[in-house]
Amino acid sequence: MKRTLTTNSRLVNELFANYISTFAAFRELINNAIQAHAKNIRITINYTEKNEVHPLIIKKIQIEDDGFGVHMSDVKSKLLDIGTNSKEGGKGIGRFAAFQIGQNVIIDTIGFSEKTKAYSKVLIPLSADIFSKNLNVSEIELETTEKELKGNHNTYYKVTISDLYNSIITDQEPKKKIIDKFLKDKIADAIFEQYPFKVFNKDVNFYINGTLIDPSDFIIGTPEKKIIVYTDKRGANHKVNFDFIQIKNLDKIKVFMTTKNAGIQTVANGFEYDAYWLSPKIGGWFVYIGSDTLTPDMYRNVDLDGLDEGIKHYKDFLKSELNDFFKIKNSEFDNFSSKLKNDEFYPYKEKASSESKVLLFDKLAFLVEDKYQLLNEQNRLREIIYPLIDRTISNGELDKILKNILKLNTKFINRFSSLLEKTELENIIEFSDKVAIKLEGVDFLEKLVYSEISQNVKERKELHKFLEHMLWVFGEEYQDSTRLLSDKGLEKNLLELREKTLIYKQSKSDDNSNELIDKTTKSITDLFMYSEKILDMNKREVLIVELKAPKVKISRKELDQVMKYAQEIEEMGVFPDRLNYKILLISSEINKHAKFDIVGRQKNQENPYFYFKNERGNIEVWVIKWSDLLENVKRKLKYMSNILHIKDVDVKEKAQRDFEDIDFGKVSSTLKKVAV
Repeated sequence: MKRTLTTNSRLVNELFANYISTFAAFRELINNAIQAHAKNIRITINYTEKNEVHPLIIKKIQIEDDGFGVHMSDVKSKLLDIGTNSKEGGKGIGRFAAFQIGQNVIIDTIGFSEKTKAYSKVLIPLSADIFSKNLNVSEIELETTEKELKGNHNTYYKVTISDLYNSIITDQEPKKKIIDKFLKDKIADAIFEQYPFKVFNKDVNFYINGTLIDPSDFIIGTPEKKIIVYTDKRGANHKVNFDFIQIKNLDKIKVFMTTKNAGIQTVANGFEYDAYWLSPKIGGWFVYIGSDTLTPDMYRNVDLDGLDEGIKHYKDFLKSELNDFFKIKNSEFDNFSSKLKNDEFYPYKEKASSESKVLLFDKLAFLVEDKYQLLNEQNRLREIIYPLIDRTISNGELDKILKNILKLNTKFINRFSSLLEKTELENIIEFSDKVAIKLEGVDFLEKLVYSEISQNVKERKELHKFLEHMLWVFGEEYQDSTRLLSDKGLEKNLLELREKTLIYKQSKSDDNSNELIDKTTKSITDLFMYSEKILDMNKREVLIVELKAPKVKISRKELDQVMKYAQEIEEMGVFPDRLNYKILLISSEINKHAKFDIVGRQKNQENPYFYFKNERGNIEVWVIKWSDLLENVKRKLKYMSNILHIKDVDVKEKAQRDFEDIDFGKVSSTLKKVAV
C-alpha cells in the first residue's frame, strides 16, 4: 500500500538528531513503549563477534514492546504525520529518534481498532536517504504492507534499526555515534539506571538479548523513600521526593534529578555526591530526586547554582538533606573513628602532619577492623598493625592503599608499576597535571563560547581575561608570554588604531549579523587583547587578538577591516619595524563569501588559520573560527586524552578556582555534574 508522509513547517533534520546522544534517542523509544502501557520490553542488540570483520561493533538494534501497537486506520495520524506531537497510544514525535541511531528503520506493529473491533498488521520500511533527497517531505511516498487480521492477536510495536552510522558520518555529526552505554557489559546497567523503579516494582519487564533484568542483580536491600518539604526563596513550600537505592558493584554515590516527561519520571540531570568524611564501607548508591511542583528548569539547571539565587538555595537544600542521610549511614565509621582516637596505640595522639593523613589512616584502620575486629576485641596486634598502617602511608607504599582504597585492579597496578620503572613519579604527575589543565581549559572555553551557559553568564564577558591566562591555545610558543606590553606608547597606538579600523557595524547586506541568538547574548560586545613575546634580545612579537561578539559573523567587511589594521601598522611611523605583529581575528561564525576568500589564500599553507603575511614578513593576519581552534587543540591533545580523562568541567567552579583575580562572584559545591 502506498502512503505519503506529511509534515508541518518543522524541520525534519531537527527531529532526526535532536537528542544529546544515541542512548538518549534510544531512551525515547523506550519511553514510547512505556506510554503505550507495555508490560514487557525486549531489546535485542546484534553485536559484531570478535572473529567477524565489520566496521561497527553493533550491526543492528531492535526494541519490541507488548503495548497497544498502532492499527492501520491510525497509521497516518500516529506514525506518518511528522509534525504531530501526540502521545496518545505512546507514539509521539520521539518515534523518529531511531534515525539518530541508524539509517534504516523498520516499524512492525499489530494494533487493535476500537471502532472496527479488529486487529491489523502493518510493516513500514523507512530510510534516512528519502528525507535527504526530498526538499518537500509531503512528496515522499512509502510502500507499506498492511492487512486486516482475523481472530484475536497480541498487540505489539517493534522498531528495527540497521545500517548504524560509520565514523565518516559520526566525525561530522557526533550525536549519531553509538556510545558505550550500548555495550554488552553496560546496557543492562544503563537501562536500570534510567528506570530503577519500573524494574524494582516490576511494572515493566526489560529483556536484553533474551535475559530479564533482575532487580536483585543491582539492588541491596529495599529502597528508602523520604518526602521532605522545601521552602523556596519566595516562601512557597514544595514536597521533594528522595529515593535512595543501595547498588551492588558500585563505589560512588550518583544523584539524579528527575522530571516527568509525558507521565514518565525521566532523568534530567546527574551528579556525583562525595564528602571527605564518608566511610569506605558506604558503598554505591543511586539517589533519585523529584518534585511535582518545582519547575523542570530547576532540575535541568541545578548545576548553574552560581547564576541564580533560587537555584543555589535549592542546591544547598539538596546537599544538606544528602548530608543528613549519609551521616546516619556513616554512623558505624564515625563511632569507630571516635573510639579509635582514644585507643592507646593510635599513632596520632600528638598533632599529625596533615588532616588528610589522619583521615586516610582512620579509613584503612576501619577496613582492617571490619575484617579482624582488632579494636573491638582489644587484640594486642594493634600495637603492630597500627604503626604498620602509618608507615605504609608515610613511606608512600601506595600499592597496598591503591588496591584496597581506590580499588584499582591488578592490570592497572601493574601498568602503573611498569611506568614508574621508566620515569619518576614526579614527572608523571607534572606531565599529567599539565595535560589535564589544558584539556579542562579547552572544555571551559568551548562552554563559554558555544553552550547555553555562554549566553547569560558574566564570565562570557570576561573571555579576554581568561584568554590572557591561556594564550597556549594559539600555539605552545605563547605558553609563557607576558600579558602586558612593555611599551605603553605602543599599547596606546594599538588601541587608537583599533578604534579607527575595527569597530563593528551591523549590516544585513554584508551578512555579518548572527540572528540566531537571544537578547542577553546580543549584549556581549567585541573584545580586544594583546600580549608580548620575547623572540631574542633584539626581537619581540606582539600578539593582537580581536574577539568578535557572538552576534557577529565574519564577512568580507571584517576581513577588509583587519587588513586595513595590518596596513596601518606597516605604514604608520609610530609602529617600530623591529617588532613582529601577529593579528588574530576570531569569531563563532564565518559567512560563505569570507570563507571563499580565506580558503583561496590558504592554498599551500601549513597554518590552517593563515590569511595574510606582508612582504617584509613581520606582519601576519590569521582568521579563526572558534570551533576550528578548539578542535585543533583537542586533536593535538587527543593521544593523551585517550588515557587521561578529566571530569566534566563546571564553568563557575573553574573560573573561581583558576582565575581568582577576575571578579564574578563565588560559589562552591560538593555535587559534581556527570553525564547521564
